[in-house]
Amino acid sequence: MHPTSASRTIKGDLNVPDSYADEPERFRPECCIHLTWSGLPDYSLANCCSNLLAGINLFDSLNRIGCARTFAAGTCWEYGKLHARVREDAPGREPNLFASFKSALQTIGQSICAVSGCQLRWGRVFFVYGPGQRPTSLVPTCYRSFKQGFAPQISNPLAVNDFIHVADVAAAIRTLVEADDAVGIYNIGSSRPVAVWEVVNIVAAQVGLPAVYVDMPAPSLGFWSDSAKVISLGWQPELSLQAGIAKTLAALEVEC
Repeated sequence: MHPTSASRTIKGDLNVPDSYADEPERFRPECCIHLTWSGLPDYSLANCCSNLLAGINLFDSLNRIGCARTFAAGTCWEYGKLHARVREDAPGREPNLFASFKSALQTIGQSICAVSGCQLRWGRVFFVYGPGQRPTSLVPTCYRSFKQGFAPQISNPLAVNDFIHVADVAAAIRTLVEADDAVGIYNIGSSRPVAVWEVVNIVAAQVGLPAVYVDMPAPSLGFWSDSAKVISLGWQPELSLQAGIAKTLAALEVEC
């Protein structure tokens, strides 16, 4: 976000609460949106520990100043190795280290917020794509490969994911922040299973190339969201996969 006359930037280190705690104490925000998990794609134990502590420090600071509601970003990987459509009450199956720490932060944050009555809305975000994502992500990788004249190397084109454009994720977060009766965990996804090869073919079509994959067998196992809980609050994903990829490629064109 670019600062405006109605906003200001506070610089600080979440691992050092004294570096930022005084400013929120002065203006006492009604809401906080916590999206930070620094160091990615470093999923090491050390980095996970650092980010967990940073999140705990932030929740503790918000609790002390009486912040009324907080949104924090989780991850769909908290569901681990589950398959098919997943709801928020589904127990995770063998989540990886990063996802385990995210789940731990949700549990601890919920306990901290309960002390002051702060409402914690935890968003399990699925496979976000869009302008500004890492160059190694699927859509930028496909785009770069096609522009260089060769097909992208995809390790598992049959894998099923739930792709959601970043603009729709932002709208879901706004809905959760503004809703008076939101509480607990919310899936943020398109609720549509999409095989990776479908994304590759969409990118190919939008740069004027033929499909890379034809006559594909049934997809292998994967999972996607049941986002009915946040939809019940009035949110709907607005961008189709084709439209979202088109916006993403337009941004990549400008960057190039």
